[in-house]
Amino acid sequence: MSRLLAFVIALSGWFVAPLWAAEIDFPQAPPRTQGIQAKRLREMSQWVRAEQHDVRAMLVVRRGKLVFEWYAAGVTRDHNHNVFSVTKSVVATLAGAAIQQGKLSGVDVTLAELFPDAKYLAKDPIKANITLGQLLSMQAGLPVTRGNKPKQDPQRILFDRVHSAADRGRFVLRLPLESKPGEKFIYNNNEPQLVASALQQAYGTDIRQIGHQLLFDPLKFQNVGWLFPDQTGQYPGGYGLRLRAIDMAKLGQLYLQQGTWNSEAILSEPWCQKATSDQTGTGYGYFWWNAPGSDGQQPFSAKGVRGQRIYVDPQKELIFVVASDLPPEQVNPVMHQLIDQFVIPSVESPMALAEDAEESQLLKAELAQAARFLSPHRNGLPATRLPQPR
Repeated sequence: MSRLLAFVIALSGWFVAPLWAAEIDFPQAPPRTQGIQAKRLREMSQWVRAEQHDVRAMLVVRRGKLVFEWYAAGVTRDHNHNVFSVTKSVVATLAGAAIQQGKLSGVDVTLAELFPDAKYLAKDPIKANITLGQLLSMQAGLPVTRGNKPKQDPQRILFDRVHSAADRGRFVLRLPLESKPGEKFIYNNNEPQLVASALQQAYGTDIRQIGHQLLFDPLKFQNVGWLFPDQTGQYPGGYGLRLRAIDMAKLGQLYLQQGTWNSEAILSEPWCQKATSDQTGTGYGYFWWNAPGSDGQQPFSAKGVRGQRIYVDPQKELIFVVASDLPPEQVNPVMHQLIDQFVIPSVESPMALAEDAEESQLLKAELAQAARFLSPHRNGLPATRLPQPR
């Protein structure tokens, strides 16, 4: 985007963008043209500032149009964010793309087939017959690892062991099962690690390069980071990814478009439907959160532990992205407020709303205020939890 064009857009009265912003990734439109109340979005920004929540970016996309792009002080479109467990939804997407390319045969492929050189699987036929679908839906029966638990918690101790392993995939593959595969859903970091390792096995390179090949480059992601490689060059499958907020929105849009991007089928329509449908009876698909009994037409989300969110509502053709750093106990109430009290009520009509020049100016002024807002909770955080420029 040229500086002149950015200046013209900024003067239009509905949108404020830094003059150094990256190339436009979505067509931009005033909220009212997509049936969205600018007032609700303005009130959402005011609420974040009043509560001093450490929200760094918020985006609203409707029908493929970017209608709201909000950044706090020191953050621009070009900054990436630690998205924590949103990484899992990206890894699931890479698995779907690998199936689309024929590199993986489907969700019924077994560990024995995914890791033919792992001879120790022959000694454990139950584990050997775990399927990709069971991994993707967190139903493989593996022991639980959680990095957000207290240091003496057994789940945290095992997480630290896996994280520091020289070869994470091999380490997880050798862990004893805790329950019968397919029996129950248990949220975990071990299943995503095996999916990432299976992709590495199929492509002969690390998951970061696979991500560029299958997703990041086709969708023109920029400033992508992936932290914490092990000694073999494998990256975590359940965490560690850094994305721009605008690229998080693209991931949601890819699913709204049933896997097609610029006429290229990145994913199949059946994959998009399955991945975002309830596969567990508890409201979880293939590393995507949804509602119990969902068939893929209800809202679904990618979620990170500190308030990273890609919320997608297929019926409303709506995407809401948040990048933040919140205490884990505040995440659900804050997300409820943002989504249920502001974003969803802002969608007023399938048709364009009447022009309101005064409200457009108020929104413009509020976005300028937000660009000066720095939450005190950002002070003293480690670099891994801060927005990073290119």
